[in-house]
Amino acid sequence: MSHTLISFLGKANKDAGGKYRTANYDFDTQIQTTQFFGLGLLEVIKPQKFIVLGTSGSMWDVFYEKFAESEIQEEHWMALNDSVLINKVTQEQLDACAIDLTQQLNLPCTLKLIPYGMDEKEQSEILEIMAKDVHAEDQVSLDLTHGLRHLPMLGLLSAMYLQTLKQVSINGIYYGALELTENEKTPVMRLDGLLKIADWINALHGFDKTGDIAPFSKLLQQEGMVAETAELLNVAAFHESVLNITSARKPLRDFAKQTHNNLPGLAELFSDSLNERISWKDQDNIYLRQREKAQFYLQQGDYVRAASLGYEALITFQIKKTNPSAETEDYETRQDAKDDLEYEFRSKDPQKWRQYKLLRGIRNSIAHTNRADTKEVKKAFSNEQNLKEILLELFDVLLPKTMN
Repeated sequence: MSHTLISFLGKANKDAGGKYRTANYDFDTQIQTTQFFGLGLLEVIKPQKFIVLGTSGSMWDVFYEKFAESEIQEEHWMALNDSVLINKVTQEQLDACAIDLTQQLNLPCTLKLIPYGMDEKEQSEILEIMAKDVHAEDQVSLDLTHGLRHLPMLGLLSAMYLQTLKQVSINGIYYGALELTENEKTPVMRLDGLLKIADWINALHGFDKTGDIAPFSKLLQQEGMVAETAELLNVAAFHESVLNITSARKPLRDFAKQTHNNLPGLAELFSDSLNERISWKDQDNIYLRQREKAQFYLQQGDYVRAASLGYEALITFQIKKTNPSAETEDYETRQDAKDDLEYEFRSKDPQKWRQYKLLRGIRNSIAHTNRADTKEVKKAFSNEQNLKEILLELFDVLLPKTMN
């Protein structure tokens, strides 16, 4: 596992004589005076690899000039200078210069051409080029200072892309804010917080798709929450994943009590959203929660959980109707309620008996991987639309919206 610095190189500024302004970049612990922020950052974070990305018109010649000491290096610089003027720098030219940089900086250097990112295809190519030189589980730092104005946005997306594709760790995203220079010092901004925000957005999106609250536990610990408190969300997520809705309530209530509905650091931005998603913990009627979750899983296309929880909700409803004080998770209580329900439907309501058997058949076929043994069950599994519509109808008929 190695640490790689990726830096972007922009086009020459004609108003500044075709060069970047030299600045005193303030890294808190030290000042780095340089035209190119990436070279100053290199001295501060000491990576094992250095990658510079730029277009065919980026100021490669100005960047390389200080390294052109020998006669052959001078030739490389002159060729670059001519090519930059006509926007025709080639990868072969950059490969030759990268060898010189590797020797002088005493670490592996890669100079890579990227497209301008004018459309979706070119933007995707930039991400692919970045990923090729980064290995799985590497550490990566990004310098977004000198690229074209739209590249910082791509840089942030590339960080997310590398995290997901190759499980890399993003050590830092840096920007030398030249426009904020004061008293001859240029502040260095850390943009890592944008990645954290993206992680929270992804977690919220994932929850809305799957109902899984576990990812919030890690994010909260990153913001300084005590591990034991954050772990309560993992406990709740486990119980919900095995459809034990009753047992999922207590850790969520304990979490709310310990946090007082206030979250640390960046998480506070998402406090209302998270609290809204666990507000069901205050719902005393476990049947209504099971019904709600069955409907949720059905809408998300999770037919295993939808059918199983819908069936269990029906039994819970029977318990609450006939014996409200009974323990709904007790095996014998649930078995007795199921027997009573089947007798009631079979003897008093043939239509509901048929619908009940259909729900039970769908649930059994999924839970036990049995092949459908009736025409109605076979029809339900003939395609996804049929299964979804049939379960929707069964839930609507068999699972009342209230206990009244």
